[in-house]
Amino acid sequence: MEHKPKLMATASRQGQGVHAERIMIDRLSNLPDPIAHHIFSFVDLKDIVRVGCTSKRCRQFHLSTPTLSFNFNEFPDMKKSQCSKRLEVMNSLDRLLAHRRNDKLKRFHIHWVPHNRYVEDCSCDESFRIMTWVYDAVRCEVEELDLDICVHQETPLALSSFMFLCDSLRSLSVNMKCVLKAPPLDSSSNLKKLKLREVCIVDEEFFTWISCCCKCIKELGLHDIYGVQNITIESSSLESFVFQCPGLSAGCNLNISGEKLESLHIYWGNIFLDRKSSLNLFAPNLKSLIWSGSLFSHQNVGKLTCLEKAELSLKVKSGKEFDIIYEILCSMPEVKVLILHKEITKALLKEGPIPTLFCARIHYLQMHMEGLFDFLVPAMVCFFRGMPSLNTLYLKSDQINFHPEARSSGFDAEFWKSQNLAFIKKLRLVNIELSNGSNGIELARYILEHAQNLEKMAIVHSPEQSNAIGKLNESKKAPNAIVVFEEDQERGTRKHGPRAFWLFSRMLQRSLDSIWSLNFDDYGYP
Repeated sequence: MEHKPKLMATASRQGQGVHAERIMIDRLSNLPDPIAHHIFSFVDLKDIVRVGCTSKRCRQFHLSTPTLSFNFNEFPDMKKSQCSKRLEVMNSLDRLLAHRRNDKLKRFHIHWVPHNRYVEDCSCDESFRIMTWVYDAVRCEVEELDLDICVHQETPLALSSFMFLCDSLRSLSVNMKCVLKAPPLDSSSNLKKLKLREVCIVDEEFFTWISCCCKCIKELGLHDIYGVQNITIESSSLESFVFQCPGLSAGCNLNISGEKLESLHIYWGNIFLDRKSSLNLFAPNLKSLIWSGSLFSHQNVGKLTCLEKAELSLKVKSGKEFDIIYEILCSMPEVKVLILHKEITKALLKEGPIPTLFCARIHYLQMHMEGLFDFLVPAMVCFFRGMPSLNTLYLKSDQINFHPEARSSGFDAEFWKSQNLAFIKKLRLVNIELSNGSNGIELARYILEHAQNLEKMAIVHSPEQSNAIGKLNESKKAPNAIVVFEEDQERGTRKHGPRAFWLFSRMLQRSLDSIWSLNFDDYGYP
């Protein structure tokens, strides 16, 4: 009876090398398919192909791996290589997808930069090849498709709607300059996540298709899209919607209706062509709102009674716009986390003491301001007084003060103590970025001395404030409080130049403000 030879460990280095090599191959070849595929999901395409050449079993792994990621950055020499060299790489990917036959793909990612971006005299027709890869992925019943293509041509690539008709597709991300047409309205889609960036949508029917045919969609992202003015989304399944289109030159009428919508992020605005625009929102269960850029000409957000987190970074160009923003704030009575950027904070505090109908449940407050000037402090006190549940406070300020002449040293710790602010008993976490003057330091001193439940306080200061910080560090504080001081070398005014610098800074800021206040319709612009 013939016995198979056993692999023996020998004393020779040659024998040890063979033994190690055989063990290495066996460890990978004998793995179950799911485990091997999981390992391959962390390996880039070049190495997957190399491993596939080592054995028949490894070739099966690399042809059946459910995750394929082709990243152009993995081939740095391809940027300015000859067309023939790039053709070899594309042919390799062609063969890889062709040999898969009908093995299912879970995820297929392509990041590609066409040759004609780096080489002027280029005859490569790479767009066609990329589309064939997408067809192959659809044939393999892909579940997640991610296309990140830098199209370098005057005429945008026409992208067929065949991808949307793929029954297996659950997630689609398209980041490329292309023209997208709506799929047939009698079709259906199993998409749960759709993200479009720099896509030209030629008709509004595309959004009708999303509303009527995407019954499972949960996440929708529209980034820098163009070609359409009216966007209407009505979905009973949508949970998250991102609309980031700050440069829609055609204006925008955005209508969103979703009973399950919980997260909304809007970034819209146009400095020079402020055409008529509108926002109509029906989201009774909205929990998180991020809104930045500009207000619409008209907005109707309804009652946001379930909203828990709000972040607002909006331009405020008139008293009328402030009234609109205040009305929006009052529509969110249950908000717990509130983040206000500089324009909002400035407008809110500049109006003086105002009713704080939306503050009662806030426990996290972040405010960005130019500085803690004297004329802002009374309004800030009124603002704080309406927040009895506040336990986390973050006060941001500009590194450079554009108003060095503004008084900011008129309120000491005794003033803050006399206000009897209710939240001081619950305050646990504080972060203060100090501006010029002593108002910020005195507020920090008041918090240190009276916030008995304070756990941690971080204070960012300029080099000029080092002496005052040393005295502040000697203040009594809660027994378990941790105080961290951070010196910001870029913060302050002393080393940033003479008074002429500040005059120029103010002139520049006023010029920018005047641009924002212009109504370009009066100048005959379309």
